[in-house]
Order: sequence, then structure tokens, then C-alpha cells
Amino acid sequence: MALQVVWFKRDLRIHDHRPLVEAVRCGPVLPLYVVEPELWQRPDCSERQWNFCLESLQELRDALAGLGQPLVVRTGDVVAVLEAVHRRHGLAGLWSHQETGNLWTYDRDRRVAAWARDRGIPWRDFASFGVIRGLKDRRGWARAWEQRMAEPLLAPPAALPPLVGIAAPPALPSAGELGLAADPCPQRQPGGRQAGRELLEGFLRQRGRGYHRRLSSPLTAFEACSRLSPHLAWGTLSMGEVVQEARARRLALATLPANANAGWSRALDAFVSRLHWHCHFIQKLVRQPSIEIQELHPATRGLRRTAPERLAAWSEGRTGVPFVDACMRALHHSGWINFRMRAMLLSFASHHLWIDWRDSGLHPACQFVDYEPGIH
Repeated sequence: MALQVVWFKRDLRIHDHRPLVEAVRCGPVLPLYVVEPELWQRPDCSERQWNFCLESLQELRDALAGLGQPLVVRTGDVVAVLEAVHRRHGLAGLWSHQETGNLWTYDRDRRVAAWARDRGIPWRDFASFGVIRGLKDRRGWARAWEQRMAEPLLAPPAALPPLVGIAAPPALPSAGELGLAADPCPQRQPGGRQAGRELLEGFLRQRGRGYHRRLSSPLTAFEACSRLSPHLAWGTLSMGEVVQEARARRLALATLPANANAGWSRALDAFVSRLHWHCHFIQKLVRQPSIEIQELHPATRGLRRTAPERLAAWSEGRTGVPFVDACMRALHHSGWINFRMRAMLLSFASHHLWIDWRDSGLHPACQFVDYEPGIH
């Protein structure tokens, strides 16, 4: 039988994975991840991001092997990889989640769509998060988000029949093999679904009580925030499971005495609100992809001219403004800072140092382990 290829991108899990569940119903499944060197050479990619992705891929490979068919990893251009698989084994269908990335990933997906059409291979790509492709306006979007977040979570398939004639997956490439520069990040969060689940449990049961009061300060945010953003960005957790578990926890706490429930209701409401905003920002980029490279308002175009020495001082945390420099150095050290400090760093670069946002934007993009173009 021809293969059903499940193309993993930023959805590195087997739980609540609709493409995997749907593909299994149609025939033998080849779970595929393509390491794309051209993508990783983009100026908004870094070693710290690849290392998080690598750890998540290793855990995903083990999880799929436990079902019977390990993850198959190939390196190269995804269209060339799919063509090689099709010529050798035949593809009956291609399955994936939609990727809400930058213009490079949009262009790549358009090439994949053209390839699939030319060969008569159906490609079913399901929505990620609460983002809706092709939405003409925002009327009804909030209601649609709620409906998506309420959809039943999907259990992994019971088994994946092992495939014959598929070469054993080679070792995953290192950052150096992808040509990524050394990027020390001593407090980087570890990748993988297990780490994400531990963070979610710890936040919902212990750390999250004061979330609504403590998320904004850089002194408290490292502990008070959920820290789930890299796991949502790389898809080791689904947005649906995080929203549903947060709401289930809120309902359970509401039955407890007031002293046990104190602070939790407001904290979890604020947390779910931020998850909603996560998708809201990405929806803006999906609706208007040009904002990656062009200002929203024409009156502001061409105003700034970047001074290289100011950009270097800002990027290295040595502007001489203690608060700015402390936040930048914390970002270098951990790969994460809270939302308000991200906004402050970029605002300072634009309004105080008069740096073009296309120049200042690239440095933190590389530093964020949870880099999400639609939010950044």
C-alpha cells in the first residue's frame, strides 16, 4: 500500500495530533521530519533554538518507536525529500499541521502545495492553535477560538505498523553540522514533552497562584509565569490541552474553601487570556504577512537609519542603561524574558536609539528559544 506521510514541523508530539490520528485511518504511516539547512541558516534561527528542537525530536522519535514505527529524519529541501520518498514508495497522502511562521516557511509550504498538486497527492494540513487561514475579517474570531479550544483532545494511535524498506533514521545533526554559530545559553529550558508536562503541572498546582500579580515584573516573572511558551512554539504541548487543563483546574479549585482558592481564579483567568492573545497576534501576521518586513503605517516608513555601534551596544547589553542591559543579559543567559520586557527592549531600540526595527528585531529573535514570528 502507498504511504500516508505525516510531516512533523512545529508539532513535536503524538498527543492531540490530528494529522497523525487521521492518517492512521487511511493506511500505513511514515512519520517524517525534515531538517532544512536553508531554514536554519535564516538570520532569525540559532543554536539554542535547534538544541531545544533536537531534544524534542529525540523524545518524539522514542514515542513513535513505542508505537511501532520510529520517526524518519531526512536532511535537505523538503520538496526533494518528499519526491524521493514518493518515487521509491509511493505517497497516497500528505498530512501536517499548518505552520504559522515567517515568509520563508510560507513560501516553502506553497512549493510543497504545488508539488502535491502536480502529483495528485492530497495534502491535508490542519490548523494549529486558534489561528484561521483565509480569514477576511475578525468578526467571530473569538468565538471560533473558543470552539477550537473546546474540541476533544485526541489520544495517540494505539499502534503504528512498522514499515519495511525504510532506512533506519540517521543520527540527528548537531548545531555545528547545520552551520549554526556557538550560542551558549546556560539556563536554556530543556526540550521535549516530558519537560513541558512538568512545567504545566507545576504551574497549575503551585507556581501559578500569583500569576496575575507577578507576570509583569522581571524579578518575579521567571518563577511566576508558566514558561510554557517554547513548548507551545515547538508543539510539544498543544494549545487545546493547556487551555482545557487550566480551565479544569480553575473549576476544581472553585469547590475548595476560600483560603485554598485565594488568588487562583484571577490567576488562571489571566493565564487563559494570554493564551487567547497568543493566537490573536499570530492571526494578525497570517492575515497580513507583509508586516514581517514592512511597517504597518506608511507614514513611518524610512524614518530610521541604524547606527551599527548603537545596535551592537544594545545587542550586547552595554547601552549604559541598567534596566535595558540587565534584561538583555538575562535573555542571553536564559533564552527567555517576560512579555513586557520584550516590548521594552524593542521599544527602547526604536524610540531611544533610533534603530530600524528590522535590524533590532533579528537579535532577540535568535535569542528567544520560544521564537514565534507572529508574536515577535
